[in-house]
Amino acid sequence: MRGDRFAYFLNAVHYCIWRGSRRLQLVIDKVIGRFLLFFGVLFLSPKKQERLDIHIANREKETYGYFNNKKRGFHILFANDNFGFFYGGYSIFISFLLNGIYIRVFEYINPVLLIVMLVVPIWLCYIPAYRAVFTNDNYLKYYKKFEKMDKSWHRKWVMITWAFCVGGILAFFGGIIALFAIAIGWNNVHLPFSGY
Repeated sequence: MRGDRFAYFLNAVHYCIWRGSRRLQLVIDKVIGRFLLFFGVLFLSPKKQERLDIHIANREKETYGYFNNKKRGFHILFANDNFGFFYGGYSIFISFLLNGIYIRVFEYINPVLLIVMLVVPIWLCYIPAYRAVFTNDNYLKYYKKFEKMDKSWHRKWVMITWAFCVGGILAFFGGIIALFAIAIGWNNVHLPFSGY
C-alpha cells in the first residue's frame, strides 16, 4: 500500500510537469500565431497571407507528434529531466549532509570518498523513483487515470507539484548551507542575508 501511494505521488507530479509543459507550449504557440497573423495582415499581400496560413497549419501537423508523443516526445523528455532534477534535490541534501559530517569528523579529506558519498545517496534515492515512474512506462498507465480526473484534482496536484519543485530547489541550497555549517561550524558561516 505504501509503495502504491509513493508511486501515485511521483506519477502525479510527473504528470503535472508534463501537462504544464504542454500548456506552456500552447500559450507560446498562440502568442506567436497571433503575432504572425498581425504581421501578415500589416505587411503581406493576400496571396502571401494565404501561404503563411498554410505553412502554419502544416507546421502544426508536422510537429504535433514530435511534441506530444507520450514515449519520446519533447514534453515527456522535458518532464523526465525536470522530474529528475527536482527529485534529485532531496537526495543531494542527504549527500551534502553526509559530506559535511565526514569533513567535520575526519581531518583528512579523501576526494574519492567524498564523491562516493555524494553519488551513492543520489543513486539509492533515485532507484525507487525510477521503479515507480519509468519502469515499464508506468507513467503511461497513471496518465490515463489522471486525464480522467476533474478540474479540482488537477488544481490540487498542480499546487502539490509546485511545492515539490520548490522544495527540491530549497533542499539543494539547504544542503549546501548544511554542508558548510557542519563542516566548518555554524559560527564560521556568514550568509549574505544573515546581517553580519
